Formats: sequence, C-alpha cells, structure tokens
Amino acid sequence: MADSQIISLQDYVCDLDLSTLPRILEIHSGVYFQGSVYEISGNECCLSTGDLVKIIHVELQKVTCENAEIGMTYDLPPDLPGTFKLAPCRSIGDMMQRHGEQGFEVVSFQSAKDIHTQGSVICKGDPITATGVKSVKGQMFATCIVDGLEEQLYINLPFSLPGEFSENLDQSFSIDEILSSKPLRSKRLIYVEMEHRVTEKYLRGDLLLEPVYEIQAIMHLRKNIVKIPSNLEVDVSDVSEEQKEVTFIKPLSLLDLMNEPQDTFPAAVEILDSPGLLAPYKDEWTHCLRKGALLTVHSKQVTKKILATSMSNKVSQHFLISSMYKGMFRRRPREFHTTFDLCNAVSSEAPLHVVVTRDCMSNEDDQVSLCVGERLIALAKTTARVVSCGVPQDIDVLVCNKVEDDEDEEGMVEEVLLPWYLEGRFVEEIRDNRKYTISEICDGFNFPFEVKVTVKDPAFKIDPLKPFPAIKLEESILVPTLLVSLAEKPSDSFFIPVEWMSLSVQLLAERPSEDIAPTHVASVVELTESMYYDLRKCSNLSSCPPPRPPKRASNKILPATSTATSPPFPKAPGRQTSFGPQRIVSKRKA
Repeated sequence: MADSQIISLQDYVCDLDLSTLPRILEIHSGVYFQGSVYEISGNECCLSTGDLVKIIHVELQKVTCENAEIGMTYDLPPDLPGTFKLAPCRSIGDMMQRHGEQGFEVVSFQSAKDIHTQGSVICKGDPITATGVKSVKGQMFATCIVDGLEEQLYINLPFSLPGEFSENLDQSFSIDEILSSKPLRSKRLIYVEMEHRVTEKYLRGDLLLEPVYEIQAIMHLRKNIVKIPSNLEVDVSDVSEEQKEVTFIKPLSLLDLMNEPQDTFPAAVEILDSPGLLAPYKDEWTHCLRKGALLTVHSKQVTKKILATSMSNKVSQHFLISSMYKGMFRRRPREFHTTFDLCNAVSSEAPLHVVVTRDCMSNEDDQVSLCVGERLIALAKTTARVVSCGVPQDIDVLVCNKVEDDEDEEGMVEEVLLPWYLEGRFVEEIRDNRKYTISEICDGFNFPFEVKVTVKDPAFKIDPLKPFPAIKLEESILVPTLLVSLAEKPSDSFFIPVEWMSLSVQLLAERPSEDIAPTHVASVVELTESMYYDLRKCSNLSSCPPPRPPKRASNKILPATSTATSPPFPKAPGRQTSFGPQRIVSKRKA
C-alpha cells in the first residue's frame, strides 16, 4: 500500500500487514466533521480532519453477513464452522458485471448446466474464458473461448443468457481464507451445509462477508488507548514515514500522577490546561498554575492536616495546618450547647471541667435541672433505663460529678446522669497554662478544640494564625498531596491537593536533578470559603445528631435498675446519684 493514499479506514485495516505495526494514520474527510465528538465503544472520541492516530493493535471482532435474498445484515462469529463457495451468477451479464467494475479483465468460469447456443453445446464444467465484450445491434455479448474435450470453441455468448455460472464450481473457502483475500471479500458466496447440520435461514442464498476489526490506537492528548471499529465511515492515509518522529502526548490528571510509581519522582511536568476558577487555597502559587508552566514534582505523600477557623467578630478565615507547624498554642475554654457536645469532648485520660452558663430546663415538669454557675466534671458515657409509656428502655447518658468548694476534700460532690439531648450551655474550665505543639493537641485532645497562638512559627515572617484571639481546631483530615515547586523557583515548594484541583499535565522526558530539594514549604494555607464548606459538608455526613428525647408520657427513671457502667474515674465516697431532670436536695459532706 502506497503511503499517503487516501482510502477508507475499513479498506486500510483489511489489507494491513499486522507485522508492520505500529502505523500512524492521518484523518481525512468522512462523516466525522471538524471538532465533532462521538462515542466509540463507550469512550468519547474526537476525530477531526488532520488528526494523527497511531495504530498499535488490530483484532477481529466479528464478521458482518449481508443476505441479498432477504435484504438484511447479520453478525457472524469469526470462528463459524463450515465453508463457503463462490455464489453462481444467474447470467453471463452478471458474471461480466462482477468483474467489470474496475475495468475489464480476462475471466475464467464454468457452467453448472449444459448450454445449447448457436448450434453448439457447451458441456457442464467445460472451462470458459471470456476475453472481451462487444455490442451487436445494441445487444451485448461476451467473446469466449471454450476448451471442450475434443476441440477449442470460439463463441459469442449474450449477456442475457441465463444459467448458473461460477468461477470455480468445486473449490470451497474457510471464513479465514475469505477475510484474508481481497478478491473473495468482494464476491457473493454461498454457505456449504455441514453434515448433520441445519443451515440457519439467514445463511441461505447469496452472502457478502465483511470483517469488522477493533483498532486499538493512541491519540494526541488522550490518556487512554482508544478502541475504534474499522467500519467507521472515515477516510485515512498512512503517514508513518513522514511522521515517524511525532510524539503523542499522554495527559495525566493529578490523581494519575499520584498513582505513578515512587521511583518516577522527582519528575518534570508541563501543565496542559489551566485549573478551574475555584482554587481550594488563597495562596499566591495557585495563580502560577497556568497553561505551559513547568513544574518539578518532588514526591507524593498523604499528609495530615488540621482544619481550623479563626474565632473573631469579623469575617472568619479558614486554614489547613500541617504537622510541620512550629508555633505553640495555649488552650482556650470551649463552649458546649448540649450534653451531646460534652460527650464528644470527653476524654478517657482526663476529666472535662465545665461551668453551667445557662439554666437547663427539664422536659418533664419544667423544673430547673441545672443552674447557672454550677460546676460539673464530665466523666464518661453510659446508658440508663427509663420507663416510657409503661415500657422500659435504655437511653444514652453522660455521667457527671456536680462539685462545690473547688472540689477539695471538704467540697460537696454529687453524681448526675445527663441525657444526651439535654440543651444548655457549658463553658470549659482551663486548669493549666502550658504551651502545646500541634502534635500534642492532636494526640491528647478531641476536636473541636480552641487555642490561642502564643509563640509564632519562626518559618513565617508574619504568622497567619498569630493575630487571632482564638483559633478553633475543627477536625483532622488526611490529604493526598504532591510536593511541587515551579521550575523557575525550585527552592519554594508547596503541596498540591490532588483530589481538590482539576489539572492536566504531561510528563517530560528530561528528569530534574535529585540534588534540587525544596527548602521552604508553607505549614499553614488559607482555604477559600467554598472549599471550607465542601469539607465541612463531607465531614458532617459522618457525624450523628444528638439523640431525640424519650416520649413525654410518664417517663420514669428506674433508679434501682440503672445499667450504667463504672466510669473511668473513682467515685468520691458518700456521693448520691440523680438523673438529669431531678434535682438533688439532700447532700452529705465527703
């Protein structure tokens, strides 16, 4: 096949020598117009005039069978058993027409029956060779030579002469032989019935077979291998020699880059398209991620980040703090609005001291359950049994100690069980002034947790967290990131969150020097409002709301059958126990 000859994709693939793969094709005019996008085998594919496609593999998928008698087309399996013979032509004209489409050529054929014409008899099976055609008084004839048993006969056979004429009456072909032969693919065939086999209706009569191949190809700026059927109505030309040095760019998403082997890094990449307008961070480096920018990807890692919000009267700001942050924090008193919030903050290692800042009303008889100024020590979560509509049931409660006189040996102590749904307001009592690192806070306390930065991170000229009177640490999250620097500023690096940014890049052949290591990576980044609320929306899906209170109808506590488990802290001697809504009126000195 001559290079640059424009032919249909089907014809090209049918005659392709698979030993010459890969081959590069250029797309020409067809049913696929410039810039149109079509779905091919489940993949979107854009075939535009001038595109280059590299064929790397061709595989036979099926064989289409056109049945001329019933006027329908079916799919045949490539391994169909049985053989085919050339279908006979019904007249001399049909035989000549079969071979006259590309210009007349010498045709040899036979007749399945004896022919009586012009006073002569052509016996069944005698070789007939048509050497030309001529017109006599408007009627077309084929000039033929007949090799009989006794002599050679020269005769003109009219195109209208009926019969059954075939090029070879006895030879049969397998489906593989037909598909590999260009002349046989263009001829009408008949299926030969196998012994003890009933031929399906669609295999009876004249058939035309055509293979359909699946072409696996690489296209410019496509990440995956494209699978294209060979019978697409598109024209191509082979430009393998002219374009043998062409490079097919394979785009990678940041997530694809994250999945590359570890020894791929450090890697040099080029940005193929700019990211979306909604960047997750407010940092300046997000504006440098533009089309054509060159980056050095130093490593991939999953980093632990603390989601934090500034606590101020003005507009709140949101941050991600990494474990590399070197600033120091002091604890700030937390505020809780329900017993459920207290439960989430209780630690098994240390009790939680709180002061009641709003009266808590009972759901049952509107009596005050807790008064402003009362001090509690939240100890542990457990369950207690109540009677609702005459049916005992277990509900979740928080075991607390109510204390007075600074909880010294002379102070009064009583145990209360607060249902999780009890509304109120509690403020934490801070009993230490020590400074904590971000790692110590993560290891020793539950989130949410409020702090104040007392010692700034020396890596910052101006620590972004230092000016705020309080910072609320909301939750800890794991973020898959790429450690990246701009090629023009290799020492200034930043972490790109691969799941939060849409960016396409290509790996460059030249790898950066491994001696170039990042020297400064920001340990605090500011989040955009939209990114912050997206993160909170995801985290809120996994958090449970406070439980609903039991039904109001005659809920009674069964004090003798409480199923509360022992709290992790020792009880003070002589304490009395009450359950949430019921106030304790009798107290004893410890």
